[in-house]
Amino acid sequence: MGEKSLSAFVKQMLDLIFIGGIGICLSLPKTVNWYLSYIQATVSINIYYFLLGLLAITGIFALIIVYEIRKIFAALTRKDPFMMDNVRSLKRMGIASFLIAFCYIFKVIFFNSFMTIILIMVFTIAGFFSIILAEVFHQAVIVKEENDFTI
Repeated sequence: MGEKSLSAFVKQMLDLIFIGGIGICLSLPKTVNWYLSYIQATVSINIYYFLLGLLAITGIFALIIVYEIRKIFAALTRKDPFMMDNVRSLKRMGIASFLIAFCYIFKVIFFNSFMTIILIMVFTIAGFFSIILAEVFHQAVIVKEENDFTI
């Protein structure tokens, strides 16, 4: 739990991922344009705006997930993991994961790719995992509160 511990490294990595994610979201107009011009000679404005919107929306949901992970990690470093804030964070992470999966399901209708199907599966599983873990934490909070009142 010190400055050179694994938890300090994980916190720094989460901070870098969060800041990097913000940077990526802000750079989307230029990077989407560059990518589309790289893969094809003529770029339809409709494709550009569709991909820009999809990546911006899913990027925001991904930032929400990383933000909630940072909050949970902060509670873990305080050695207080079983609290209702973590339950709410896990539920928000699950909802954000399902929303990302839904956005990519929408993308499959217009631009199908194997990788998109994999993303749908990954975020659907992550959503279910987060919701189940939220329920486990909720039960742990109830038991902890009962135990605290017993003493």
